[in-house]
Amino acid sequence: MNYGEELTYWYLRLNGFFPISNFVVHKSQSVLYSSDVDLLAVRPPYVFEEIGGRPEDWDEYLTENLDFGRQVGLICEVKTGRFKEARIFRAEQLHYTLPRLGLVAQKEVEQILETLKMSPSINIGGATIAKLFISEAEHTNGPYLNRTLQQIEDFLADRVRRYPLEKYADRMFFPSHTFQFIIAQVYRSIEKRKTG
Repeated sequence: MNYGEELTYWYLRLNGFFPISNFVVHKSQSVLYSSDVDLLAVRPPYVFEEIGGRPEDWDEYLTENLDFGRQVGLICEVKTGRFKEARIFRAEQLHYTLPRLGLVAQKEVEQILETLKMSPSINIGGATIAKLFISEAEHTNGPYLNRTLQQIEDFLADRVRRYPLEKYADRMFFPSHTFQFIIAQVYRSIEKRKTG
């Protein structure tokens, strides 16, 4: 994972999702060339955790755009530099990844694909399927939800600020040097303000 994908992974984890990184899209009947999707993530509706897993802890942008009372499946693309719009959320990749989320029947894939061509999400059955694009700059004109890398960094730092003692005490249990560093940075700035 590159740094943008790693930040996105922790953003999703701290919003109650169970992410899979670098999901391989194998060459197959409907896929001409092997590739990958940066992240797939599933979120059940009753996520709760005493430290950092309460309704007030979730990112407001996600709660405004997704119904967390339903199962949610996300297909995420992360770009840390320039990109071609036509290369993100390609139909063959979506066709391959939708069944992997396990939230919809195979027979519903075509209907979902049609909707996702023009829309960032679809509610079908008891689930919501959505596309989330993470980028350096804001892109609000595409058929996907969009967060910038800065917004994700801010969210992660804010979460640590909300639970500084717990996050700092447990920082080494997080298997991410990037997230450990964010925790340490935020904690140091809090301590500096107390003493300075």
